[in-house]
Amino acid sequence: MAALTKLRVLSRFRTDERGSIPIEGLLGALMLLTWYAVAFQFYDAFRMRAVATRASYTVADMLSREKLNVGPTYVGGMQKVFDFITNATINRQTWIRVTMFHCPATETDKRPCDGETKDFAVDRDGSGNEVSYATLSDISTHTDASLKLEGYRIPKMAAGDTAVLLESSYWYNPVLGIGTKELAVDGKNFTRNGFAYSVRFSNFVVTRPRGPKVVWDPTK
Repeated sequence: MAALTKLRVLSRFRTDERGSIPIEGLLGALMLLTWYAVAFQFYDAFRMRAVATRASYTVADMLSREKLNVGPTYVGGMQKVFDFITNATINRQTWIRVTMFHCPATETDKRPCDGETKDFAVDRDGSGNEVSYATLSDISTHTDASLKLEGYRIPKMAAGDTAVLLESSYWYNPVLGIGTKELAVDGKNFTRNGFAYSVRFSNFVVTRPRGPKVVWDPTK
C-alpha cells in the first residue's frame, strides 16, 4: 500500500505544471552564471598557455639572432622580456633556462645525433664549464647526462651542428578555484582536474642560430 501511495505522489508530481517563475528564474540564472564562470576560467587558462608559448618562442628567436657574445646578464634581460609579455608580476612566477649544445663530430664519427643512437653534448665555455644557465639559482642546469634524458625531444641534427635550447616555466594562478584538487586511483596514483590551484605551463624550444654560432661569455 505504501508503495502504491508513493507511485501516486510521483505521478502527480510528474503531471503537475504549477511553479514559481521567480524561483525557476533564479535557479536558471545561477546555473547560467556558474557555466559562464567555469567557461571563463578555462578560456583564460588556455589563453595564458598560448601567451606563455608565444613568449618562449619570442625570446628564443631573440637569442638565435644575437651576433654578440651572451651571458647571464643577457639572459636576465630575456627574462624581463618574457615577464613583460606574460604580464608576470609575482615573485618566482617564471623562470627560463638557456642551454647551448651541439652534435659531436670527429674524423671517425660523423653520424647525425638523434638522441638514441648518438647523444647531444652541452657546449663548454673558455673555462671548460658547461654552458647552461637558469634565471633561478635553485633550478638545476643541464649536463650531458641530463640533456641525454631530453634527447627524444630534440630534432635530429647533423654532426658538428649547434643549437640553443630554451626552456621556460610560467605558474598560472586561476581567478576561480574550480575542479577537484586530486583524485586517487588504486590508492596511489593521483590526477588533477580543473584549476583548483596554480598550474605550471612549461615550454621546450630548440632553435638554431640564424647567423654565426651564439657564443657564451659568463661576464656578459
